[in-house]
Amino acid sequence: MMNIFFSRIGVFIWFFILVLPKAFSNSLDSETGRDIFFKHCKACHGDKGDGKTFAANVLNPPPKNFTSENSKQELTEERMIQSVAEGRKGTAMMPWKSRLTQQEIHAVVLYIRKSLMHLEPPMEIDGR
Repeated sequence: MMNIFFSRIGVFIWFFILVLPKAFSNSLDSETGRDIFFKHCKACHGDKGDGKTFAANVLNPPPKNFTSENSKQELTEERMIQSVAEGRKGTAMMPWKSRLTQQEIHAVVLYIRKSLMHLEPPMEIDGR
């Protein structure tokens, strides 16, 4: 009987120490990412990330449509982080590494991938 009690206590402690903080952190990252997107990105990429904005009519090439199947296949998380940090030559996409922290860049990419592209974040391996 005591083994069952201690097992349940162990699971309870594991949940509150390991699982709950991670879930809370992801919601904060998603909220931060959303705020950054709406402050800095929506003018070109649109509220829905489809690139259907006035900017699409005047920029060549037009802003990336994150909702297209082609973008979902082409845009890896690494490429998106690189594009936000360094910008994209030959486009209006400017580098943001001097204005956003690395954590903010990751947060906005996570927001775009999860909320606009409807892609699941990769599984974490060994806490990475």
